[in-house]
Amino acid sequence: MVKNRKWHIKKIAALAGAVVLAVSSAALYAAPQVKAANGPCDTGDWAYAYINVRIGEDSTLIFSSKGTNSIAGMSYDRESNTLTLNDFKNKAAVVVTNMMGDDFKINLIGDNEIRSIGSYGDAWGGSINICGNGSLVINADKADDYSVGLLAEGTNSVLSVADTCNVTIYSGTKAVVYTSDNLTDKPIRDKGTLKENVSYNVSHPLEISRICAKYYEYAPYTTNTVYKSATDNTSLYYIKKLTYVEPAKVTYTVYKLTTKAALGDVYYAEKTGEYDNIPAGYTETTLDQPISYYESDGGSGGTCQVIINTATKEKYVSAYAYENNETSYRICKLLEKLGIDEKSNDELWLVDYNNPVATYQPVWGDDKLPDGYQYDGTEIDALYNVECVADKLTFTAKSADDNTIVDVSDGNTTIKADEIKKLIEDNKANDVVIKSNNDVTFTFAKGTMSEVSQVEIYDFSTVITSDIKEAGDMPEDVTEDIFVSKIVYNYSGTLPARASIRLNVGKAYAGQRLYYSQLLDDGTIISMMSAIVDNDGYMTVEQDHCSTYLITRQQLTGNSTENVTEAADNKVETPQTGDNSNIVIWLTLCIILCCGITLYIFAVKARKMNR
Repeated sequence: MVKNRKWHIKKIAALAGAVVLAVSSAALYAAPQVKAANGPCDTGDWAYAYINVRIGEDSTLIFSSKGTNSIAGMSYDRESNTLTLNDFKNKAAVVVTNMMGDDFKINLIGDNEIRSIGSYGDAWGGSINICGNGSLVINADKADDYSVGLLAEGTNSVLSVADTCNVTIYSGTKAVVYTSDNLTDKPIRDKGTLKENVSYNVSHPLEISRICAKYYEYAPYTTNTVYKSATDNTSLYYIKKLTYVEPAKVTYTVYKLTTKAALGDVYYAEKTGEYDNIPAGYTETTLDQPISYYESDGGSGGTCQVIINTATKEKYVSAYAYENNETSYRICKLLEKLGIDEKSNDELWLVDYNNPVATYQPVWGDDKLPDGYQYDGTEIDALYNVECVADKLTFTAKSADDNTIVDVSDGNTTIKADEIKKLIEDNKANDVVIKSNNDVTFTFAKGTMSEVSQVEIYDFSTVITSDIKEAGDMPEDVTEDIFVSKIVYNYSGTLPARASIRLNVGKAYAGQRLYYSQLLDDGTIISMMSAIVDNDGYMTVEQDHCSTYLITRQQLTGNSTENVTEAADNKVETPQTGDNSNIVIWLTLCIILCCGITLYIFAVKARKMNR
C-alpha cells in the first residue's frame, strides 16, 4: 500500500516544521494491516508512530520507532505509553503525535503550559488522555486556529481529561478543539469536571471524486514511418521496437494513432498491445511528411482530486507540482476525456497543466482551497468533522463531594452490572450522572440507587425520532402539528432508581410547555407530565422505568390515561413513573375506600333498623 501523497507531505511537515492545527477534508487513507487500540505503532511495516515537539524553529523527536529522547521537563515511557510533563512551561511548544494508540497518556506533574496539541490517528488510534495530579494550560495566547486537533483518519479519537488534574484549554481563533474524519461526533470526554457548555458544529467529510489526470511536459515524438492494418484500412498505427539487454529480449508495442481536439495536429497514440514479434497483418508505410504524436502510456500525472468552481460549477483537478524544492498544487482545466486508466480504472483526462487557473501551497492539517473553489464529492455519513466551540475548556480536579459522572455517549452506551455496583457505592455519597447518546443525561440522586435483579447489562442509549413520518404507527391523537419527538429507551424495565432525565428537544421550543407520555405496545397512551423547555432547549422528566415515550406540544387525550403532572421551570414536582404501578395502587385504594364507605352505610342502616 502507498500512503496518500498529500498526507505524507503533511506528516513530514509535522516532523520538520510549521504546525497549524486546522481543517482537514481528506477522507481516504491507507490503513495498516492490523488495527490496535493500545500502544504506539512502532514495529512492522507501519512503524510510523512518533511524538514530535516543536519550539520555534527547533524540533525534537521525543519518540519514534528509532527510540526515545527527552527534553527538560518532558519525557516518554514506552511501556506505559505515557508522555510526562513535569513543570514544563513553554508557550511556544507544540506537541504532535502520530499513531500512538487510544491509550496514549499525557501525565501532568506540577504546573505546565504549551501552545497546542495535534494528533494523527492514521487508522490506528489517536486519542489523547490527560491525567496525573498536576495542571496544564494550553494556548493561553490564542496563537493557533485550534488548541487541540484530532486528525482521526478513520479512528475513534477523543480528548479525555481525568478527574484528578486541572486543565485549561483556551479557544483558538476558530475553535477550542477540532477533529476530522472521526468515528465519533463527541470528541471530548471528561469525568464530570468540565465547567463549560460546549457547542458542537458537526459536518461530514467528503469522499472526494478522483480522476486520472494526464499531461505532457515534453515535445511530442515525430515519425514518418507508420503501419496500416489489413483489418483497418482507415487508421494509422505506430509500432515501437524496444531491445532489452538484461534479460535479453525484443518487444514490439503497437499504438493506434487517433486525433484529439485538445491536441490539435498532434496524434494521440493509444496502446493496443505488446508483442514479441510484429503481429501479422501490419504493413509498413512511409509518409511524405512526418507526423507528431504522444504515447498513451507515457506522459505525467496520476490520480487527482476533482475540484469545482463554485460560480460556474465547472470541474477541474488538483495536480501535484514540485519545483525549486517546493511543493504546490495546480488547479488545472480538464481539456478532453481520453478513456479509462488501465491501472487505477479512473476516468483518464488530458489536463492543461501548464496553464493552471490557480495554485496553492499544501499546509499541514489544512486542505482549504483558494476562494471560489471546493472539492467535488459525496459526504461520508459514518465519519465526522467537528468544531468544538467554547471560549475555553476548564477541567477542575474532582473533590470528595463532587458528583460521579459516567460518559457513555460515544456509541458504547452499556454499563455492566459490576460497574453499576461501583456506581451504587459512589451514589451513597454523591449524585450519579450518566451521559448517553443523543445528548440525553440520566441523574440518580444521592443515596437512591440499588441493584435491579436479573439485569446483567444496563443499556442507557436511546433512539430519538423528530420526524413523525419516520416514527412508525402513531395513535390518532398524535398529529404532525403537535408531534415533537419519539424516544425509545433501549433499556426496558425498572431503573436502579428514579432518574431525572434531561432531553434535548431544541432551542426552537425554549420557553414552551411540552407534554411527556408513555406509548404502550398496543397504542395506549399514558400521559405522565409536562415541563417547560429551558433556554438551551432542554426539558427534564423523571421516571423509574424505561420503554417508549412521546413528546408533544399538547396534552394527549383520546385513549390516554389522563394523569399529567406539571413541572414548573423545568423542575419536576410530583411526577409519575413510567409504568402503571402507581395507577394500580390508586385504583386499589379507591376500591378499598368505596368498600369501607359501603360497609359503613350498611352498618348505620342496620343500627337504625335495630332501634
